[in-house]
Amino acid sequence: MARLFTAIELTGATRDAVAAEQRRLTGALRSSGGRDLRMVRAPQLHLTLVFLGEVAEDRVPTITEAMGRDLPCEPFSLSFAGAGVFPPRGPARVLWLGVAEGAAQVVRLFDLVSDRLAAVGVPRETRVFAPHLTIGRWRERGPSRLSLPEVGTIATEPVSVVTLFHSRLLAAGPEHTAIAHARLAGGGRGVHYTEASA
Repeated sequence: MARLFTAIELTGATRDAVAAEQRRLTGALRSSGGRDLRMVRAPQLHLTLVFLGEVAEDRVPTITEAMGRDLPCEPFSLSFAGAGVFPPRGPARVLWLGVAEGAAQVVRLFDLVSDRLAAVGVPRETRVFAPHLTIGRWRERGPSRLSLPEVGTIATEPVSVVTLFHSRLLAAGPEHTAIAHARLAGGGRGVHYTEASA
């Protein structure tokens, strides 16, 4: 089985800016539940679109081919601002940054990727998609009441490609390997592009 997901990768500058905000939030939350909060390491930061989960190995080539073709979506920019937790009620499990500018475009991109994957037999997600960047997780049950500091605009990120990742859960943490890229090419015809042809 292969663990797959699609995501928007982040530039080094955005990762650095998010890492700085992670450090600030860790300090601000130290007295109210931040002690058991584990931040996502900068190289692993990405904005997940569709999480496919465990997929049979013989289906991977078809999915890779599907995600190696251009998407009919214009490139755009998004910005990260604001913070929150999942679930919104009860013990917190995930700390995230919100998407301000570009949120509607990210939702459209999620729909396009979902359509592309549904065409090759990947079931659509039933949850409502809310664009966000996961930046931390509580090891156990997080605090039920959490006062988050105000988070302004952290960074602006140009979006021109969606990446299909193969994820391996290792003792040292998850390892994500890019196996295909779908470029945002407006209404242009699909051009095949995989990691091997990069």
